[in-house]
Amino acid sequence: MLVKILVICLVMAFGPLAAQNGKDEAVPKTAEMDFYAFADSLEDQSLETENVVDSLFYAADSIRAYYEEEQIWLYGNTSINYGTSHIMADSLYLDLKNELALSYGRTSMQDGDQLLIGDNVRYDVRSQTGLLLHGSSYIENGYYRGDEIRKIGSSSYDIDGGSFTTCDLEEPSYWFWAQKMRIYQRDKVVGKHVFAYVNHLPIFYFPFVTMSIKRGRHPGFLIPEPGYNNVDGKYIRDLAYYYPYKDFADFIVGLDLMEKTGWKSYLSTVYQKRYEYTGSFRADFQKNTYGDATQNDWALRAGHHHDLPEKSSLDVSLDFISNKRIWESSNSVDESLAQRLSSSIAYRKPIGSTYFNAGALYNQDLINDTASLSLPSVSWSVSTRPLYELLKLKNDAWYSNLSYHYNFRLDHSGQIMDPDPALQDYIWANTIDPENEDRYLVEHHAGMKHSVGLSNSFNYRGWLNLRQSVDYAEGWFDRDKNDKKWVRGNDYSASLNGSFNVYGLSTYQNLPVSAIRHVLTPSVGLSFVPDHSENDIYYSFGGISLRRGTKQANLSFALGQKWQFKFGRGKLEKKVNDLFSWDSRIAANLYKEDKKFGDISHSFTFRPGSFALGSITNDQFSLGNLRISYNSRLSMTQSTYVIGKDGLALRNQYLSQGISLSGNAPYADYFPAAKNRSFDSFGEKAEDAQASVKAESWSLDISHDLSADKNLFDSKNQNLRMNAAFNLTKNYDLSYSNYYNVKDNKLISQSIRLTRDLHCWKLDLSFNKRNEYWDYRIVFFNTQFPDALKFQTRDSKRY
Repeated sequence: MLVKILVICLVMAFGPLAAQNGKDEAVPKTAEMDFYAFADSLEDQSLETENVVDSLFYAADSIRAYYEEEQIWLYGNTSINYGTSHIMADSLYLDLKNELALSYGRTSMQDGDQLLIGDNVRYDVRSQTGLLLHGSSYIENGYYRGDEIRKIGSSSYDIDGGSFTTCDLEEPSYWFWAQKMRIYQRDKVVGKHVFAYVNHLPIFYFPFVTMSIKRGRHPGFLIPEPGYNNVDGKYIRDLAYYYPYKDFADFIVGLDLMEKTGWKSYLSTVYQKRYEYTGSFRADFQKNTYGDATQNDWALRAGHHHDLPEKSSLDVSLDFISNKRIWESSNSVDESLAQRLSSSIAYRKPIGSTYFNAGALYNQDLINDTASLSLPSVSWSVSTRPLYELLKLKNDAWYSNLSYHYNFRLDHSGQIMDPDPALQDYIWANTIDPENEDRYLVEHHAGMKHSVGLSNSFNYRGWLNLRQSVDYAEGWFDRDKNDKKWVRGNDYSASLNGSFNVYGLSTYQNLPVSAIRHVLTPSVGLSFVPDHSENDIYYSFGGISLRRGTKQANLSFALGQKWQFKFGRGKLEKKVNDLFSWDSRIAANLYKEDKKFGDISHSFTFRPGSFALGSITNDQFSLGNLRISYNSRLSMTQSTYVIGKDGLALRNQYLSQGISLSGNAPYADYFPAAKNRSFDSFGEKAEDAQASVKAESWSLDISHDLSADKNLFDSKNQNLRMNAAFNLTKNYDLSYSNYYNVKDNKLISQSIRLTRDLHCWKLDLSFNKRNEYWDYRIVFFNTQFPDALKFQTRDSKRY
């Protein structure tokens, strides 16, 4: 674009000028005024595909044109504008014969988002090359300086004695200095003999450096991560190449090198087609070396979601490994401590108001080296619907309250405990352990189940809710426990339930609480299940099973209570629904000979919600927008026939509670550094350095749970969890979490993360510990180019 400016300036300036033959003849004042206000247009024939019409504006204190020498001089405060390009200089000389352009004194140029300032520009129009002395430039959010800047191509520059920084301060906090530097605009920066400076102190030397300044997705090598752990020793991870394919997918091919355990290669990709599908894939191959032994391991992970026509969908999740060795030194805690892997395929299709599902599931137990599968698994369910819809009857008759539901399931399940299974073992096989005839090494089952139900729900006189239901299920099995093939069994039941609500309301004057509503919900139920003990001969697997107990007639009672509060009045009114709740229930088997009643169960909850606490301010600190929230739940049972003999006979007690506190705090920057104002003349105005105050949020969450057989103060298990996040100062962020077993006085896991904002850079330190495993990570990266300017290391260990 800079070439266009100079060439256009030549043509446009030379045409309207009154040609001057003598060098000593000055341009008349009237001509100068005309030139200052003059604007014209040019048809640019340099583009083959289309003609561009734009306006050129130029101004100077005086302009001279020499016809015979084919030269133009612009003197004093020269200013030229063409499209998005702009040039200013003390004086400008244009030589049409030799196609040269020269500026004298301080020169400022802008070409789109490229800004350039320097002395004495020399430009060769024919070769499209130029030179700038003592220049500085602002390109791709970076600041460049050099003793000499040369334009060697349409978008490439050479800099001698050059420096580069992304810091926008008048005194940069860091920069890279290179004896020789080349800039490929919108691509990369290359330097030879590069020194890294921090606050004028050289801290690193690089014989050669290349750094990408591209924006968005683009091919290139990723920054590797060095580190150490007790399994691999020293390592370098992610020696990788990244390749984006259009807007559809990203590919990464990488290599990890380990000092003690060999090497690992991998291929990963993520892909997406809008409104159709998304997915990811990763394959790893590792060559392990332990002394003289060599082992090959692999891992495969993939996920795919596909939206199909008619609102149906397909989901695939694959997770396979040849041996857990491949994850022993993984940076992922979940991989390093993994005990089970699951892979699945699921197809879902709505059919009217029903749903059809088909799929497969494979589970791998990494600890016991066993596997289970469900292949295939098919289900079709009809949720509870009015019966008149099925029979196409009127909806206002006596049967309008009748509803039905139906479920169908087909399943083939397998358990594989053979340490060396064959392919047939995954398809269908039943192999008895030769060392134990009561145990199968490989066991498969197949079957299907139908279940249907009919219910009647209605409200009697507007207050009593009644419901009656009948359920029937039938199962088909490939064999029973007597090895009889293709057998059938069934079960059925009936139930009757009733409930109603009782409301009590109390209002108060001149109190913070203006009203309390007590909601009482008694309910009773009766269910009947015939004797199904003959179903003991059938296997249970997947979702295929039948009731197999003796005859039961269960009478159940329940009482639910809720307390709802209203605080304040008018605009300050606040309602808290279900601040307290208490649910109790008991059941009796009427067919039992003695002790028909079971245990009484209770559940208490307290949910006050979130409350504003206002602010706390004094001379030392200020905390604003303070909020607190709390919730708790207590559950227990009572042994019905021991109450009175053993006090309240409380058993199986469990308490969980959590409290959260949050707010914000101001952090002041009293002495901000001055900004770089070199490019203010281009409209890149830097903000004035002023003291500023910024509010940052913080939070603290604590949860506690315990369980006990009889006494909460003598718990059998008790845990405490905490999460905290806050700013230590304006530039320091700290987050911490832990999981502590209070009963065993043992810290199960904890993690801490500290980040330091260094203006143009950020330092991220993290440490994680879970049981016998720990790891730490240090990342130091540039905020403008986080992928190109990043230094990181990591270490981990398992005891």
